[in-house]
Parts: sequence; structure tokens; C-alpha cells
Amino acid sequence: MDIDLVLALFAGAVLLISAFSSLLQRISLPGPLLALAFGALIGPLALDLVRIEDFGLPPGTLLEQAARITLAVGLAGVALRLPHGYWRRDIRWITVIIGLGMALMLAVATGVLWAALGVPFLLALLLGAVLTPTDPVVTTPVVTGSLAEEKIPERVRHNLSAESGVNDGLAYLFVLLPVLLLTEPDRAWHELLTEVLLWGVLGAAVFGALTGFLLGKLFVLVRRHGLMEESSYLAFVVPLALGVLGTGKLLGTDALLAVFVGVAVFGQVIPQRDEAQEDKVQDAVARLFLLPVFVLLGTALPVAEWARLGWTAPVVLAAALLLRRLVALWALRPLLRGVHDRSETFFLSWFGPIGVSALFYATLAERHTGNHGIFVHTTLAVTLSVLFHGLSTAPLSTWLQHREPEREQQEGTTP
Repeated sequence: MDIDLVLALFAGAVLLISAFSSLLQRISLPGPLLALAFGALIGPLALDLVRIEDFGLPPGTLLEQAARITLAVGLAGVALRLPHGYWRRDIRWITVIIGLGMALMLAVATGVLWAALGVPFLLALLLGAVLTPTDPVVTTPVVTGSLAEEKIPERVRHNLSAESGVNDGLAYLFVLLPVLLLTEPDRAWHELLTEVLLWGVLGAAVFGALTGFLLGKLFVLVRRHGLMEESSYLAFVVPLALGVLGTGKLLGTDALLAVFVGVAVFGQVIPQRDEAQEDKVQDAVARLFLLPVFVLLGTALPVAEWARLGWTAPVVLAAALLLRRLVALWALRPLLRGVHDRSETFFLSWFGPIGVSALFYATLAERHTGNHGIFVHTTLAVTLSVLFHGLSTAPLSTWLQHREPEREQQEGTTP
């Protein structure tokens, strides 16, 4: 493999998409969609300039690790995006959408896949778990940038960011349940309770919180005494996220959840002004990581295997992808009536894109189970999500912006 060719192609794609990012957002052509298409163009499906097999690692391993690192950086950006006091003010949203919403979305997705895709229940449950979490990286164009700030209310952007960060980490628990039932049925529930829940999830939350708190105090201390240069200050969160990711994995915890909790606590400890500066840098870095992983995925799309699935597979996957969130959000609306109005609920019930997190959990599940069909179905679902959610971002954001004056008028007339 010619590394210079890879660098030129990948960097060129990132440069072009970044240079016209505002225009592309306005015409509803987000970066992930274009990066995926570019990867398919330079891969074996078209020009055959780059093959994922030429990178020197098994394709599944390369995609899993690329997705894992991209998620860590993206989750750090999501955590920093939330203002001071967010977790206290919006505990109702988080409790409902995570405590009940994830279970409902998993149930809907699994039910659709099991009933219509013709796969065994445990495989449907596994695919449903992979598709359940909203992707924190792919939602970045929806909740950040000048256009998002102009058209989408702050409460919607913050709530979507917080949900995508928390549920992405907790998806580890949902994915490992069917994986254990498929691979170790006799010990599955014991493993799930002890190693996955108590150590993997709760251990990750404690480790992340302690690390974030201590590093936040260190950050404040060195800033107060002028011990940190501005360049080091602006790049503090990237090594924090990657360090927690690596250490959390070495400890055997859910490292992605540890990253999100750690940076979320860090963001609440440092001053709001410093958090805002870190947030801008972190978003830029997250976008830099986001586009290459989609180019890489584009070179590995199993289109021939999709074709063998027949026409029913994309229809069923699209139904599971879209219905999981529509059903869950509207079923929970009575509990969220004071949080979001009908227009915002519709927007949130539509925008539940999947992407890098689904790719990570699919490759992880394939490694544990040896079932390549998980990767085939998930990449098809990711491609459908990038198309559906990507192309609808601009028109639905504009629609929501036009609905806001009505909400403000209603709130103003409410006694």
C-alpha cells in the first residue's frame, strides 16, 4: 500500500469537505455522507485505489479500533458541549430517555428485526442493541456550528448531545447481553451482572468521574499559577480522552462510558469560560477524526453481500432504525411534556442517527461471535441512516426554526 496515496486521498477529502462545510450543511449534504461516498469511490467498488485489506490489519480489527478512537474524541466533544449545571437542570430528560427510552428502542428494533428479517431472536436482539444508541459523532453536524445554533433551540441541541453521549456508553451493556447468550449461555447472566454491569459499567462510571474530577482540579490549579502554555491548554482534553480510553480498557471497564463521564465531570469542574474554549477546539478535532473513519468504512462496504440479502433487508432495517425512536419518544411524551413541545418531540424522534458507535459495536460483536452477518446488516443500516438523517438535516432544522415563534407566543400567553 502506498501510504502517500492514502494520506493524499484522505486529507484531500477532509480539506474539501471542511472548506465548504457551511455550504454543504445548507444544502443538506453533511460530511459523513460525502466521506462515505468518497470512500466507496476510491475503494474496490469503483476506482480501486485503496483497499482496507492493504492497511496491514484484519479489516474488522482496523474498523473497530478506528471507530473506538473516533468515538472517544467525539464523546469528549459532546461532554464539553454541555454547560455548567446541565445535569442538575435536565435530570428529567436524561432519566426518562435513558432509563426507559433505551429499553423501548431496543424492544422496538428487536421486534421489527425478529418479525420481518427472518433471523433468530438472539441475533435480532444483538442487531437491535447495535442499532439502539444515537450516535454522538454523527449528531455533531446537527447540534454544533453556526447553522445549528441559528435554527435549533439550545435545549434540543443539549438534550440530544447528552442522550447520545450517555446511551452510547451504556450500549455496551445491551450489546454484551446477546453476545454472552450466544457464546456462553450457561454463564451469561452471571457474567452480565458481575463483569459487565458491576465492573464494566459501574466501574467505568466511578473511574471516569474520579479521573475527570482530579484532572479538572489539576487544570484549574496549573491555570491559576500560570504553569500551562496556551497551546497545551487548548489541547488538554484530547489526551485526557485518549488516556481514559486506554486506561479504562486496560482495567477491563466500559472505556467509552469512562471517557464520557470523565470529560463531563472535567467540564463541570473547570470554569465555564475555559470550558467554552476547550469545546471549540474539541469540536474541530472531533470533525477531523469523524470524516476519515467514514472514508475508511466506505472502502469496506460489503455491497455484494447486501445484494444477496434481497430487497427486504434494507426495508426492514430502515423500519427498525426509524420506528425505534419514533415509537419510544412518542410513547414517553406524557413524561416529557414539560421538556419539549410537539415540534421538538417530532424533531428528536426523527434524529436518532447511527454511525460510528454502531460500527464499533458491530465489529466488537462479530469478533466475539464470529458472525459476519452482524457487520453486513449493520453497515447497511449505517448507510441508510447517513442517507435518511443526513439529507433531512437542513429541511427539518429550518422547519423547527419556523415553529419556534409559535412556541414562544404560546409560552408568552400562558398564565
